[in-house]
This record gives sequence, C-alpha cells and structure tokens, in this order.
Amino acid sequence: MTMSTRNGIQHMDTIDVEDLPYIERDLNFAQKVSLAFLLYGDQHSNAEYVLQKLLTLARANSISGPQHHQNSDLLRQYAHTNQKNWRAHLIEALTIINARRVLRKLGFQWQELRLHYLPHIHEVTLHVHPLLKALYIVCEQLTLAQSSRLVLSISDMQTRINAQQQGPESASANDRLLIYDFAYLEIFLLHWLTRRIIKLGDINAEGSDMQILIEYFKFNNLESLSSLLIQTINSNATSAANEVPTQTLPSQVPAKCEEDAATPTSPTPTVMDTASRHLSVRRREKGFNISRKNAGIVLIINQQSFHTNVAEGLQNLLPTKNLEPRLGTDKDKERLKKVFSALGYMVEAHDNLNHLQMLQHIRDACARSCHRDSLIVCILSHGFEGAVYGHDSIALKISEIENVLCSNENLSEKPKVLIIQACQQNDMDNKTLTINATIKCPKNRKNLLKAMSTVQGFVALRHTSEGSWFIQSLCDAIEQYAESEHMLDILTHVICHVSKKRGNKNQVMMPQIESTLSQYFYLPNVN
Repeated sequence: MTMSTRNGIQHMDTIDVEDLPYIERDLNFAQKVSLAFLLYGDQHSNAEYVLQKLLTLARANSISGPQHHQNSDLLRQYAHTNQKNWRAHLIEALTIINARRVLRKLGFQWQELRLHYLPHIHEVTLHVHPLLKALYIVCEQLTLAQSSRLVLSISDMQTRINAQQQGPESASANDRLLIYDFAYLEIFLLHWLTRRIIKLGDINAEGSDMQILIEYFKFNNLESLSSLLIQTINSNATSAANEVPTQTLPSQVPAKCEEDAATPTSPTPTVMDTASRHLSVRRREKGFNISRKNAGIVLIINQQSFHTNVAEGLQNLLPTKNLEPRLGTDKDKERLKKVFSALGYMVEAHDNLNHLQMLQHIRDACARSCHRDSLIVCILSHGFEGAVYGHDSIALKISEIENVLCSNENLSEKPKVLIIQACQQNDMDNKTLTINATIKCPKNRKNLLKAMSTVQGFVALRHTSEGSWFIQSLCDAIEQYAESEHMLDILTHVICHVSKKRGNKNQVMMPQIESTLSQYFYLPNVN
C-alpha cells in the first residue's frame, strides 16, 4: 500500500511571519528553550545571541515565575535569518517537542505530522540537525539530578583543561553560565556548542564531536544515551571515515546504516577489528547452538492475490473493500528463499493459502521442528493493526499466530522467528477470526522473536517490481552481517536502513521488533 500526499503538510506555506509572536505566546518557557535549541543549535553565528537571550529569559522566568510572558521574538528572528525554509524547520521542531496545542491552532493534524516527521524515532529527521534531536532526547530522558551532575562534571572538566592549556586565570567564571536551573539542560548544551566543547558537524556528521558526552554517559551507567549519540552519528554518516568507532559502545556494536537501497549495491565486506571479533566469538559461544546441517525450517506464506468466495458464516469477516493483488511479493519470496537456503535452512514456500491453510502449515512446521535447531516463519500479505489476511480475505490475529508458534512445549527452548510483511494501519471496520489458540504458561512465549515491517498504526511499503523495503533490507542485512552479528543486531541494521528511505511521495516507514530470546541467536555461516 502507498501513502497519499499530506495536504496538512502543504498547509505550512500559509504560516506568516506575523503569526510567530502568537505562537511564542502559546509556548511555556521550557518549550521555548527546547525550540530555540533545535532551531539555532546548528547556526554558530546566531547561537551566541540566542544563548544570551535565553539566559535573560531564564532570569526573568525565575524572578517573575513561569506564568510571566516576555516577548522573546526568537521565532521571528529565526524566520528572518532563514527565509527559504524556516517554516519546515519550525513545524518539525514543534513536532519533536510535542507542542500539540500550538500545532492544532495552526491547523495541523497530529497523526499526519507524526507520520511525516517521525518524532518518536530518535535518529531520524528531515530538516532539524539529527544530533540536535538526539541531544533534545537526552535532555528529556535525564532526571534533574542527572542533568546537574552532567553540567557540573563537564564544566569542571573544561575548567581544568583551560587551566592546563592557558593558565589558572583562564579558568575563571567567565566561561561558566550564570544560571543554576539544570532543568533547562538545552541552555548548557547550547553554551557548549558555542564554545566548541561539543560539535554537531554538518548534516552528514562530517566534523561532529560528541566524545566528551559519549564518554560521560558510558562511565556513568547511561549506556543508552551514549548509544543514541553514536547511532545518530553513524546512521547519518556518508562514509566510514565519519563514523564513531564501534569500540566506543560499552556493550554492543552500534547499527551502521547502509546507503539507500533505492539503487541496490552489493554489500561491502565488513572488516572487524580484533575486539569486535572476540566479542562476536564469545557471544556466539553463549548463544543458541544453530548448526548449518540442522538449522531448521523456513516457512514462507506468500499471499499474492485475494478472493472473497467464503462460506456464509465467514462473510461478516470479509473486509469492506476487496484486497488488491500484491505485486512485487514474488520478488520478496525468491529473495528469502535464496538467502535462507544459503544458510542451510530447508525453505518451504507456499503461495495463496487461505486462513485455515496458514494455521495448518504453521502447526505442521512446528511439529517437524522439535528436533531442529530453530524455526522461522515469514508471512507476506495484506493486513491491518494486529492482523494479517489469508488468501480468502479472512484476517487472523497476529497474537494468535504467535500462540500457535509457542504452543508446542518442545520448542520453548528453541529460537522461533516470526517475520511479517503487512500493513498495520488502524481499521476499525475490519474483523478478525478468533481461533482460540492459547498457551498454557507464559514461559512458553520464551525465545520468540517477532519482526514487523512497520509499527502499529501505519502502512508497509512495497515496490511493485523490486519487492518490499523491509524484506529486501532484511535480506541485504543477513547477507552482510550474519557471519558476525546476532539476529537482534541484524534487525537493528534493518530498522536503521529502512527508516532513512523515502518514497517518491516522501513516504516513510519504521519496522518494529519484539523479542523474548533468552540467548544470542546467530544464524549459521554461509559455506
């Protein structure tokens, strides 16, 4: 399915410069700080001016209280210095800070903006510098106590460095901010940017330097934040020279994004350094024992076309509109067969199965997997939120398919992977068939990995001749990384790659993974 152009996004051209003071009036001080940081953070020539303005506003805010509305004129100033594209930057920044009331007053629909700008995907931006978005997320995730420790630590460190380089007199209070409200961490980050303590670099991470923050987070048990900064830099880098070394991550290798797969290129061999190689070997030793000789079954259910010729008792479950043929799905099927066959899996592909045949083939694959090392089920179909369609246009709940996969107790200690390429948009009119597939104990859900082509509530994109974004990216990642990385890391690469792609109407997509794997799951090596 493809997405239509959003008229609401085009509506931004009607915003006038004279509207901006009214927008600011509807923002609280914390929102103004965040907005100024996202808009001005990569403008070194204006950042110092904005920093001083924010400091003045902060002092006025502390004296007069949060209800004090001082006209800062930050937005109108931004529009004058960025006359070509200030509207797009502003709307994306307002979306990132979740200023829904302001956006609603401007005539925008939140769901359209969320789909267009993906504020919930930390490493992805359209106009705002990606590292500014990542740093804003850092500000949102840190507690007040954590923020204060960060500011004091970086400030003390910089004071010592200045004293060593330029003498004790240079380490005066002149380079410290005369503000002690650590709730507005963006002000301190803006200060560090103007002093080049941290550097954003250009939009492709050329010249970026976040090392001081990465190391601080790493050594203060905030690995998720160091990982966020590293992944943001690496996912926007256009060459390996601009990437942060993977050793910087304390516990895992960050996802390195590929070039856009719109024009497919052959995967480049990954050269692993000694530390990464040893880490991979140790993890593989601790992981599931998946041998090439006994890897297991890969079941592919490929729904190419759909009919509505069903029994009278099922007609109330048919969709309100006939489902269109899924052009390009055979490309996905053949690619999956090729990739998994090369790893030693026994691939079984079936076209156009009705809902009962789908369940029967999954149950049969489970029964035949008791003495194999793993089981992988791929479903390529139409769908809606929480469901996928059979060839007969009857939808099955994905949760009940999971129950079927997990109902065999003999498979509880084996890795089971469910890969679904299907739309998941909201559709209250469509119904699913209840099959009452239950599991006796929650522990039977153990060792299930589910990889969805899209997050709930959105469509999944498929090229009519080249196949789907998700499946093709998954196959690319398996071919490139299976020898060195486990399945969760491979899927992280897929998410990173797919999230950067844009369709011809600027469509975007975000895959999703869920896992109860208890060990690392490495695929067998290719011969």
